Amino acid sequence: MTAPNIMPTVLRRESGSEEEFVLALEPEHLVFQGHFPGNPILPGVMQVDWAVRLGTIAFGPLGDFIGINNLKFMDLVRPGEQLSIFLGFDASAGKLAFRYEGPDKRKSSGTILFARP
Repeated sequence: MTAPNIMPTVLRRESGSEEEFVLALEPEHLVFQGHFPGNPILPGVMQVDWAVRLGTIAFGPLGDFIGINNLKFMDLVRPGEQLSIFLGFDASAGKLAFRYEGPDKRKSSGTILFARP
């Protein structure tokens, strides 16, 4: 049995002082099923998971997860939205900073900590 694809569709990737991925959140995406019936939103745990997965694509192996700092959820993310995630990685400190932004406001942000080999 193959595991379902839980990644969103990446519409565009841009590199600069930060890595930016522009994501499309299709209403039928698996992450919206059951969270919550009649009022679906993107779970916070998926926002963190996608930050790690996209951070690995952008920066290579990040190290072993050891924690999260300054995690803030500021606005709901709904099906059908276009969402951007901005990532910065400080390899010497093992810190992956992320923030999600919708068309009109910031949705969430935080710093994921990794032990460096």
